[in-house]
Amino acid sequence: MRKLSQAILLFSLIVLSSCKSSNYKYFAPTVNPVLFQDKGEVHVAGEISSSGLLAKSAVALTNHFGIMGMYHSGGLGNYRAHEGEIAAGYFTNNLYVSGGMGFGSNFAYIDTTHVAKRYEGSFRRPFVQINAGVSGREIIGGIKGDAVFCLKNSYLFYNGNHLNTTKDRIHSEYFVMEPGFLMGLGSRVFRFDFLMGFPIHFTNNPLSKYSNARTYPLNVGFGIRFVFGRKKNLI
Repeated sequence: MRKLSQAILLFSLIVLSSCKSSNYKYFAPTVNPVLFQDKGEVHVAGEISSSGLLAKSAVALTNHFGIMGMYHSGGLGNYRAHEGEIAAGYFTNNLYVSGGMGFGSNFAYIDTTHVAKRYEGSFRRPFVQINAGVSGREIIGGIKGDAVFCLKNSYLFYNGNHLNTTKDRIHSEYFVMEPGFLMGLGSRVFRFDFLMGFPIHFTNNPLSKYSNARTYPLNVGFGIRFVFGRKKNLI
């Protein structure tokens, strides 16, 4: 499992290094792919991804209402970000529909010396997210598995500046559709997770690599998730 996590990290570094020359200024974290079954159910996860380190959580407050949150810190390559996210919504067997808000700030270093910064900015992302699939289904010999499809629709507001002598502005407002998935494997209480997402932005005009905050169209992550308070499996 350690070798697998190292492979994911290596892949993440390749992703970031390959897109550096394209001047993407926002790297979306992976989605929070939670599926609830019971009131009082709690999900807690830690993840390393192509955008940095993530902590995720979710709680089912009633039989059909749950909340979820995420905190993203750090980064890989020259990219750095601090980002939070909170959402609430309705759940039933195999489905969770939520709405929420993401917010944070980011910057990128000019080079690998990590001394001077190239740009910095802040952003917010209202969103609606749909999670659907199966969670906690027994595969064989007591091993549990998850397969969750996610569709996250958000609107990115980004404001920032290049850190040159003229402080050139960076500004973007556009819609992002992000399909993604989770594959999990483990026991009743914990899972090893693999996640991928594909953010696709929609604009009336092409985005400038210099004056706009383009979203990189891929994210990938590997993590461990704990599930507490589940009384029965999703079917």
